[in-house]
Amino acid sequence: MFRYLIASVFLLSPALRAEVLEHEGTSYHLYRFNPSTENLELHLSGEKNKPNRFTELEEKMKAKGRRLKFAMNSGIFEGTFLPTGLHIAGGKTIVPLNTDDFVKEREGQFTPNFFLKPNGVFYLMKDGQAGILETSKYQQANIRPKPLLATQSGPLLVQDRKIHPVLTKDSTSIRYRNGVGVTTDGKIIFACSVLNRETGMSNLYNFAEMFRDKLNCPNALYLDGDISYIYIRDITPPLEDTNFFAGILAITEPVPKDTP
Repeated sequence: MFRYLIASVFLLSPALRAEVLEHEGTSYHLYRFNPSTENLELHLSGEKNKPNRFTELEEKMKAKGRRLKFAMNSGIFEGTFLPTGLHIAGGKTIVPLNTDDFVKEREGQFTPNFFLKPNGVFYLMKDGQAGILETSKYQQANIRPKPLLATQSGPLLVQDRKIHPVLTKDSTSIRYRNGVGVTTDGKIIFACSVLNRETGMSNLYNFAEMFRDKLNCPNALYLDGDISYIYIRDITPPLEDTNFFAGILAITEPVPKDTP
């Protein structure tokens, strides 16, 4: 897969604000979603054992006269290409909330990221309001009306300005990362590593710290790791064949009439 290095900062029109931010030696693409001018959608293949790919989603959008403006994978999934946790798309629950605990079968067994409690849910309401809640708090909240969109993942990087207790600054688990944060004034920021092995890899603690300290997000949720991919039109390289995913978060726009 083609990897790239971007060291510039991009400030675009109010309808599209993207930049590259550096923290502790790692560069991240940021996308600030504006619900007053954009629609965020969650796309899944909708079929067990059928993966989702950015290039295929782009082709589906073109058939509707639209194209991808922003896209990023939505979260952790099973080998069946169904999400591990809650996924709500278009107000419809595709996969229910997952409150399971991971039970180790042997001493020293690795706990998957999704089950590093606390985990959590990012949700978006029809009116554009959004939040990130720890899973049990989301369950207790019984939000009504149902969110327009939601994705559950783990670990919950930052909760009420506190970094997840399991994460450590000296961790040697260095990977690509992607996640979402909600600022103190309710703005939504998506972040994904710049896909370059030398400048885009970090541990989870530094990723969480970036959301808290540089983006002013008291709550932030990890979505996925080394397979992560982000596309921002006119900013990142052209779409390519990506890894397989379950869900893809996307913002689309009309295809210009003069586009070949």
